Amino acid sequence: PGTRFARDRAPSSPERYALASSPRATSFRAASRAARRRAAGLASIAALCLASSACGDSSEPGATEAGTSYGDDVSAGGSTATSSGDVGGSSTGGASDGATSSTGADVCPEGPVEVVQGFLATPGETGLVPLGPCEARHRWYFAAPAGSVLELALTGHEGVAVEAVVGFPDTPALEPVVDGDTLAGPIASAGGDVATLQLVASRSGEFAVQLAAAEDGAGAQYELALACVRGCALETTRFPIVLAHGWTGFANIGPVDYFYGVPDHLGARGYPVSVTEVDKYNTSYARAEQLAAQLDALLPSWRARKVNLIGHSQGGVDARALISARGYGDRVSALITVGTPHRGSYAVDVALGYAPGPSQEVLFLLFDFLGAVTADEQADVEASLHGLSEAYMTNEFNPHNPDDPRVEYISYTGRSCAPDEFLNPQNDCEDLVDPIWALTYGILRAAQGDNDGLVTVESAKWGEFRGLMIADHLDEVGQLLGATDPAFDHLEFYLARARELAEGSH
Repeated sequence: PGTRFARDRAPSSPERYALASSPRATSFRAASRAARRRAAGLASIAALCLASSACGDSSEPGATEAGTSYGDDVSAGGSTATSSGDVGGSSTGGASDGATSSTGADVCPEGPVEVVQGFLATPGETGLVPLGPCEARHRWYFAAPAGSVLELALTGHEGVAVEAVVGFPDTPALEPVVDGDTLAGPIASAGGDVATLQLVASRSGEFAVQLAAAEDGAGAQYELALACVRGCALETTRFPIVLAHGWTGFANIGPVDYFYGVPDHLGARGYPVSVTEVDKYNTSYARAEQLAAQLDALLPSWRARKVNLIGHSQGGVDARALISARGYGDRVSALITVGTPHRGSYAVDVALGYAPGPSQEVLFLLFDFLGAVTADEQADVEASLHGLSEAYMTNEFNPHNPDDPRVEYISYTGRSCAPDEFLNPQNDCEDLVDPIWALTYGILRAAQGDNDGLVTVESAKWGEFRGLMIADHLDEVGQLLGATDPAFDHLEFYLARARELAEGSH
């Protein structure tokens, strides 16, 4: 019971980002305070910065020059830091009017920097965190399901007061007023006092906590604690889940219904889910271009920095083309592929005459499956099939689409069997292949072994392979119309994948 966010993992070093000298970069500093402390500020900053490792030069590990930059999140309170938790720096260039030492040297040569501390689990605590005099602000991230209420407790310690606001994560610098980007706050704390705020989550997903010292150039210390107050049985991932379909074209299945009942099943539990729609048959590069355009619209609609992709069949290849060929690795946290022919499908090779076998029978089976009736449609199908052949995937696509280290790659696939294998008590196969795949299942079984009727188990493995499903290629997405093997519940399978993403801080 309760929200599911993260597993324990040791945090790594926080990332540092140089800030532009813009009004938003100094949003926590009121003009009246700036005038009051300017005279004393230069001397105190110099003394504090000389004693602080936070004011290192540009060669210091983790430091960046002014400009947009990206780095890995770290975690606290039982959350998980992952290589896919990169966050964008908020700087657009330019140095601020940093402090100078008694010798005239700039003791904060980068200007004020933002430090992204990481992801905070619910419930979770940060422990004592120092905020250095050359650090303009800190940023933490957390996740909350729509309709839930979370309470954030801020405790300031030595030094000046610390101020905090909560807002959407796609805003580089949050203002200290509720304005549509900032959602709650500001609160301030010093001397061990505890200040709290509550956030009613308006949508599921990631939120940002921004903290800064109440005085420019002053060091401070603080602790954060996060707890759920209401709606705690709801669940969410950090980033929206985007479902990418494979081939479509059957008369009663369109892209939205392709993952049968899955969006509603996940959404009812709090998960943010979107379904994309691309050409029912085309090359993966063409479909990835369409996918990119839809993600460009989905990200701002969710107020999200990244998404999690789940691709079935060719949808997994499309997603890889999106990440690698189109450069969307900075906007994808994780990719889960299901029944995807990462190394091509031998059944496709047979259909196209690239491998021995009943090519015409297999080709027309695929025409019927994809609803390709006219000569033009059949020509389009043949062109798209070439892009899923073993030779093309192995020699062309895979070498030109390497994995992006910022993205976690996870794979699953189904395993089915023919009637005689299913009835054999010595065979551990639990799924009887759908009659539509009987021909291709037999071809694949004889040539390459275990398969789901269209894709072999070995071809479907990519990234971290996490297991077999008791399912054929249609069962993997609940087709037809939710009728799967009694031993396989496709809705629970996708719910488990959503929880898997949440536990990985995706």
